[in-house]
Amino acid sequence: TKMEQNKHVNELISLLERIKDIKPENSEELQIKQFSKIEKKEFIEAIFDSLHVDDRPELKRSVIRRMANKIGDYFLWRREPSIPLIHELIVLLPWWISQLKGEVIPKMRDIALENVLNGIVVPVQMVWEEILKSPIVYLGHCVCRSAGIADDLYENKYENKKVFTILNDEEKNILLNRMMDKYTSIVQKHGSIPDTSEKFELIFEKMSDLRKSNSKEYSLETFLELTYPDFEILPVLEKYTPAWIRSMHKNHKAHTINKELCLEMATILYLSKGIVFSSMKLLDTRYTICSCPSPENGGGCVLTNWYYHGMSNSSLLPNEEFYGRRKDENGNILPCRYFEKRGNRGCIGCGCKHDEIEPRDFNLILRQADQTLEKYYQR
Repeated sequence: TKMEQNKHVNELISLLERIKDIKPENSEELQIKQFSKIEKKEFIEAIFDSLHVDDRPELKRSVIRRMANKIGDYFLWRREPSIPLIHELIVLLPWWISQLKGEVIPKMRDIALENVLNGIVVPVQMVWEEILKSPIVYLGHCVCRSAGIADDLYENKYENKKVFTILNDEEKNILLNRMMDKYTSIVQKHGSIPDTSEKFELIFEKMSDLRKSNSKEYSLETFLELTYPDFEILPVLEKYTPAWIRSMHKNHKAHTINKELCLEMATILYLSKGIVFSSMKLLDTRYTICSCPSPENGGGCVLTNWYYHGMSNSSLLPNEEFYGRRKDENGNILPCRYFEKRGNRGCIGCGCKHDEIEPRDFNLILRQADQTLEKYYQR
């Protein structure tokens, strides 16, 4: 059928797009500490514990141990120049399971999500703080986007290639000018952008040139196209394993960015694309802040698609910190107030200040971002 033909064409396009990821090992020095032998052992032990099932005597401990060692070796990148196979394998595993037939599949999916991969929703206010607390920040390829499971850049990639946003032109210009004003201020102060890779230096230089020439290409849509799919925030903090950053960096999939500009970018993603930030967990190890594509465009990503369309309670764990979840006067969880396609699930606490008249007000969010940065300067 035509639908099946289109599916095969899309798969081939996705494969061709990923071929360019096959490159020699990144020779740039990584700006984080090396993973110690003790930490490697602890990580492999965590994998072993997750694979071992007490009520399955047919699973031999020696076999599980070999599996844990192999997974650990790949994940810790002793084969550092290789394509990040384990990266995509484990993240896409629950998605592959969900494509199979049979009544047992939803249960398998939830087991995989609960024990192998899930995300805790991080309100945008906490994202700002995590970025600023980190001595250095990386932006990495989002697996769901680079693997082709999610494509939330355009409204329809195969028709008009119009970049998907939920804001009007005035609001988009405000967001872009805020970020570029910050860029100009940083360059004037330091002569260049501190703690930023050449990749992002060139992107900001291009946006600055477009602005100076009053080009029609100077737009938030252009910036989103230039940075896609590098929407995964990788703070260098103790709560996140450095193994993930190391694997991404070795494969040219993680690049440093000035943390003040990263803060502005997080704000852009949250307000312009309705992003749900989540602290991703692989086994029992936190490794990233992912900017999960919203279900409003393309159905979402591995986690948001299952939560809102697959009705899984394991893929996304709601945020109860900061402003928490929207509730009625009796404490019952209410659905999202702003996004129709999230209305069938309870609010997950993405950052709305629910005691305000307009909890997701554009200017309110910007004031909160400014206040967070001001407190950081005062420390």
